[in-house]
Amino acid sequence: MKLKIIALILGLMMIFGSLSIIFAQTNPPSLQPGPEPVAQAQQTQPSSSGKKPIVFSANTVQGVIAKGKENTILMGSVHITTGSMIITADRVDLSGEDYVNVVCLGNVTVQDTEKGFSLVAEKLNYNRDTEIGLAQKKVFVNDTKNNTIIEAEWLRFDQKQSIFEAAVTVKVRKEDMSISSEYALYNRDTEEIWLHGGAIAVTEDGVLKGDVIFSSADWSKLKISGEVSGTITTKETATSQ
Repeated sequence: MKLKIIALILGLMMIFGSLSIIFAQTNPPSLQPGPEPVAQAQQTQPSSSGKKPIVFSANTVQGVIAKGKENTILMGSVHITTGSMIITADRVDLSGEDYVNVVCLGNVTVQDTEKGFSLVAEKLNYNRDTEIGLAQKKVFVNDTKNNTIIEAEWLRFDQKQSIFEAAVTVKVRKEDMSISSEYALYNRDTEEIWLHGGAIAVTEDGVLKGDVIFSSADWSKLKISGEVSGTITTKETATSQ
């Protein structure tokens, strides 16, 4: 009798032991959260219409790729190449057919070594079809081709026509001359510049003021009109100072 009882107990222990092993094996393993991946995107957009391809990268990307409703939002360390232009910004919105519209926000930089200029601003709207851009807030342009610097709060540039149009607190610098005004129209091909609205030219030889200041490629020959005034610094004055 004792042997039967002992055998029964051993049999039950083996059954429960097997069940414990089965349950232990079927329990799901604990999941440990891993490090969050940094989302990156890079895309070359071919164009059947002849537009230049666009290549981009960013920390995050979201958007719609349906034909005619293309819209892509890039955020974080955005880098774009379109044609000869390289654009960086905190955020870029791409929209329109073949992503023709490029809207850049925050710490915007533009580098175009082929056309010889760079640009810094807080906001930029650029059309890849017309190649016209509108930069706003703390705009700084370095025309390395002509050794000319333009600062303003608003600037429109036309790459096809090589025309820069600046407004609001404009300052243009070239070599040892600086001209400030409220509006400026600058042709990069001819180097002609037309400044209007309280224009003031400052050189080593003195200060010249007028409503309008015009200069050809040779900035040593300025044409000033409208309530002209100025101060000429002679050699004796410069020596005594």
